[in-house]
Amino acid sequence: MSAAARSNQKHFNAYTGNQGSGGSTTTSTAKSLATKIKGGNATSKSICNSSVTTVGSSTVAHSINQPFDRTILHQKLTQFTRGSDRRQMLRLLKNPKEFPASHVMKNVYVEDIAMAEREAASERGVLNGIKFLQIKGSSGGESNKENEPMDSYFLRTLREICGHMCDMDGVVGVDDLALYGGLLLRLCRSVSEQDALEVITPWLARDELIVLPLKRRHHTAAGKKGESKLAIPIDVELFVEGGDVHCVVTMTHEFGLFRKADLKSRGVNEHRLSEWSKILSKDAPLSSNQQKILHDPAFTNIKPWVYLDAAVIERINFGSGSNVRFLSVSVPDEKNSGYVR
Repeated sequence: MSAAARSNQKHFNAYTGNQGSGGSTTTSTAKSLATKIKGGNATSKSICNSSVTTVGSSTVAHSINQPFDRTILHQKLTQFTRGSDRRQMLRLLKNPKEFPASHVMKNVYVEDIAMAEREAASERGVLNGIKFLQIKGSSGGESNKENEPMDSYFLRTLREICGHMCDMDGVVGVDDLALYGGLLLRLCRSVSEQDALEVITPWLARDELIVLPLKRRHHTAAGKKGESKLAIPIDVELFVEGGDVHCVVTMTHEFGLFRKADLKSRGVNEHRLSEWSKILSKDAPLSSNQQKILHDPAFTNIKPWVYLDAAVIERINFGSGSNVRFLSVSVPDEKNSGYVR
């Protein structure tokens, strides 16, 4: 793809590879969905009108534009971690006056569109409310036979819908390949997860506190045994409004705040833990060190001190080429109330 095409935001890095062919069931499901898409629903329209074209919308701005003092936050994070005061830590992170729930994110950038499609093929998804949770060769979607390709029923249906939407009356200037390619960029979990880590780490990382993803199956290299638990399904909402195709993609990542002392006691490499402190003191990017700790053999079945859900939400108008992408961070009660440490 040329540099000019890559920089054209309106075309969203149009995908030009093979489309493949879906079965008759896929086609019928896609057509059934497509007939319900035009005009969207009340929720879809309100999303489109209020926030898809500008970061300064009321949906995001109230949380994002308020002033926050990271110095005070960091002092309290250190204090509660050293004092093992988990209850106060949870209260701190749930207080919107102390820690912002929403953060503006940079636009997604994926160098290898084929890699993005491979990743998306192994994802479970919810498309306009219809769940695609079964993966080929698995039982309940929790395991997969070695060297067996993932079922991409979710992607095949998505391709079909892109074609049907572009053929709708009143929809002009949108190519089905460009639409499908633009969606693939938002379905690339490794890129989305890394972007989310880059946003949240400067807020919560301290010398005694390490921010890491919870280990899930997509962290295990292909063909190797590892974590079998799947990530939270991706939610995709597609609709047509005013002759333009709109989309809302929500990808939720499960993160955790880990105390360095807990990781050390479980045998995580001490050099990597000491390297964390050195990099943090230099105010340098921590992503490389996070990946090393994540893939440490000892980093298995370790519960975080605090669970976090970080949802990357992007709202796109494929007709005008406008979009807004932000991170919504929450402290889920159901995950954090099961034990006390």
